[in-house]
Amino acid sequence: MANTEDQPSRLINPATLASLVLLGSLVLAALWMRSGLIGGEQWPIRWLDVEGELQRTSTSQIRAAAAVSAGRGFFAVDLARVRADIEALPWVASVEVSRHWPDALSIRVVEHRPVARWNDSRLFSHRGEVFEAVGSDGMQGLARLVGPENRREEVLETWLKMQRELSAVGLDIRRLAVDERGAWRLELSNGVELILGREQVDQRLARFISVHDLLRGDPRRAQRIDMRYTNGLAVRWAGNEPSEEDYRG
Repeated sequence: MANTEDQPSRLINPATLASLVLLGSLVLAALWMRSGLIGGEQWPIRWLDVEGELQRTSTSQIRAAAAVSAGRGFFAVDLARVRADIEALPWVASVEVSRHWPDALSIRVVEHRPVARWNDSRLFSHRGEVFEAVGSDGMQGLARLVGPENRREEVLETWLKMQRELSAVGLDIRRLAVDERGAWRLELSNGVELILGREQVDQRLARFISVHDLLRGDPRRAQRIDMRYTNGLAVRWAGNEPSEEDYRG
């Protein structure tokens, strides 16, 4: 009987074979790239398909931002770089980029939708993100939110909550501000300045809403309403001297 114990194995381990195939593929890909076999001249990108609801960014701006990276060709293009170049445009919130065989890139863009101003120089988007946009100074109808940077999210959440409550009596917030001490002050769409202070802010706003119809029915026009009272409020009527206020319990 033949002795096979000392015979060398003629089979290649599957793991070794897989490693060799992978290494060979990487070497071949590197050689292709070096020799230009998968570059822009052999496999050019001819189409940049742009999708998305665009209002403040043009398709030509998006294609121009993608053009340099796309010039590397279908296989060599860096999709992450294309995405970063487009997201650098002022109004762009996010971008998805994919290859479409044989010569196209599909680019899907989501724009920032501004909902409010933040400290006058920047904007809040519908996603709660803060961004800067050239040419936004003339935009109308945006509430102005003001406060310390470390309270930015709190100010946005407070504005959304207060706006929902005030809309029940037909009011909008033009400006909402909180200072370093945590005192809240609003300017409403009817021109009234509403002072809520630092404590019991929710309760004070609810108390204002409860007497809004009474104040609106007064023939005089309220200019400022101070809610920093335990059971009442103070009203400054338009045309009065700064020191003259009426108190209501």
